[in-house]
Amino acid sequence: MEGKSALLSFPLYFTHESCGISCRGAISNERMQAGNQHCFSDEEQEMAEKIHKYEGAAIIVHYDGKRCLHAAECVRGLPAVFNFKERRWVQPDNATANEVAAIVERCPTGALHFVRKDGAAEAVPDANIIRTTPNGPHYVRGDIRLVSPEGSVHAQDTRVALCRCGASQNKPYCDARHLQIHFQDAATWTHEVAAVQERAVQSQGLNLTPLENAPLKLEGEVAIFNANGEMVFRGNEAYLCRCGASRNKPFCDDSHARIGFNSA
Repeated sequence: MEGKSALLSFPLYFTHESCGISCRGAISNERMQAGNQHCFSDEEQEMAEKIHKYEGAAIIVHYDGKRCLHAAECVRGLPAVFNFKERRWVQPDNATANEVAAIVERCPTGALHFVRKDGAAEAVPDANIIRTTPNGPHYVRGDIRLVSPEGSVHAQDTRVALCRCGASQNKPYCDARHLQIHFQDAATWTHEVAAVQERAVQSQGLNLTPLENAPLKLEGEVAIFNANGEMVFRGNEAYLCRCGASRNKPFCDDSHARIGFNSA
C-alpha cells in the first residue's frame, strides 16, 4: 500500500463458523475454547513467523494472518483468486488488478493489503467510521494512525479490527480471543448524539492511542455506530473501553482500574 505502513506479523489462525473456512494449519475454535492456544504444529509455527506475499503480474497481495478474523469478504467476493483449499491460496493473476484491489479493500481487518505495479495506491476512505460487532471487535475504516502514548506513529492503515474484550495478545488489534473467553456484549447500547451529526464526517486523520493498562484514546473526527447501525457518537475525541468491563460501552468508565486490566 503506497505511502502506508502496516504492522505485518503472524501468530495464529481461527476457523469461523460464519464462513465455514478452516485454513491450512489453522487452530480451530474448539481448540481455542479448550485452552489449547499454544498447541502449534510445525506448520502452524512456520505460518506464525512470516508474512505472506503473493505476487502476480500486475499486483502483489500481502496477507497478515495475525489480523485475519475470517470475515471471508475475499473468498466470497473473488473465489477465483482467494481459495483456502489451495496451498497457495491467493492467485492474483486469476483476475484483473482492479478486481483484486477492490476485494482487498473490502477486508475489514486490514489483514489483506496490495501493491499495484502501476503505482496506483489504495484509496483512503473519505470518513472515519467505527462499526461495532456483537460480542466481537470494533471495525474501523478511515485515515488511521496507530500512535504511542509518547506520540510516535507506529503504523498507518485504512482498515483495522480493534479488541474490546481485553483478552487479545495482539492489542490493540483483535485476535479472536473473544471466542475463547466467551465475551458477551450485544453492542446494542445507545447514546445521544449531538445535532451536528448531519454534517459529513471528514477524514482528516484518526489517531488511535492505546493507553497503558487503560482505554484507547481516539483523536480526530469520527462516527461510531452500534451493532444495529445506529450512530452513538460523533466528535473529535473519545476514550473507548478495551478491557471489556465498562458499564458504559463503548466508552471507558474506569473499570480497567477496578479489574486490574493489563494491556501488555
